[in-house]
Amino acid sequence: MTPPGLEVDDLIQESYAKLASLPADSQIVHPKAYLFQIAKRLISDYIRHSTVISIETMAETAQLFVSEVAFTPERILSGRQELERLYDAIARLPGPCRTVFVMRKFDDMPQKAIAAELRISENTVEKLMSRALRMIVEYLQLRELHGENDVRLASVESKGHRGA
Repeated sequence: MTPPGLEVDDLIQESYAKLASLPADSQIVHPKAYLFQIAKRLISDYIRHSTVISIETMAETAQLFVSEVAFTPERILSGRQELERLYDAIARLPGPCRTVFVMRKFDDMPQKAIAAELRISENTVEKLMSRALRMIVEYLQLRELHGENDVRLASVESKGHRGA
């Protein structure tokens, strides 16, 4: 699937030539993937420098870049709404659960470091984390089910206040 006027054999030859021209000490971890990237760039350069580009060529070229995700306004809005629901669920966690959850998931702290900083046992950190995750999932499920902005979770809130 090459643009008209660009021969496959020429593309392969040029790709290998660019790969072979690299210094011997270059550290390419995935040479096959790198070779495909070179070929994609060569095709893009060829199209960009052509004076006339047909619509069919552009459609075929677009298929080469399937890994690029189209970010539509709807998808962006949906993602933002999901994040808002998650932040709302985290904000509703009882203090100790929220603190442990934020330290673990946002600050990427190990369980042992959290326990040391909060001066609690690792077992308590594990229980608080488990409780936080359970409460977040329950909140999000109920909010999705009821479609309300102010879902009150008596069962979740009472679980969060029992012990530490």
